[in-house]
Amino acid sequence: MGTFEIFDHTADVGLIVRAASLPDLLETAARAAFGIMILDVPREVVKAEEVAVEVQKGLADDLGELLVVWLQELLYRFEMGHWVPIRFAFEEAAAGRARAQVGFGRFDPKRDRTGPEVKAVTYHQLSVRHEPDGTWTARVILDI
Repeated sequence: MGTFEIFDHTADVGLIVRAASLPDLLETAARAAFGIMILDVPREVVKAEEVAVEVQKGLADDLGELLVVWLQELLYRFEMGHWVPIRFAFEEAAAGRARAQVGFGRFDPKRDRTGPEVKAVTYHQLSVRHEPDGTWTARVILDI
């Protein structure tokens, strides 16, 4: 699994994510974002669903766009049903699209402790790079 570090950015929070592969990068970024919001991350998978995202035509080669769309989809599922992604099995991850079986735990606002709410994934200073050594690095800022 990849690693991440958090950096301060005005009223937002920034992430620098490092991983061995693009699927690992997407998973690690999701874990980081939800780790900021949810202090008591569920441990038990309650339901599993396929999560598939695709970026707009014309942006298909933009890996930053893929990261934003991926995180936004997971945040949407959290906001609509309090589902927290905790297990990932990627079937596809490439420029333009990602598809994974995601195991979700249930967040209970009466029981689980929270951190700052992530309202949106921004495009400010967004970057995703496949490094010469084969690793992946992303920089993304979350609006809290």
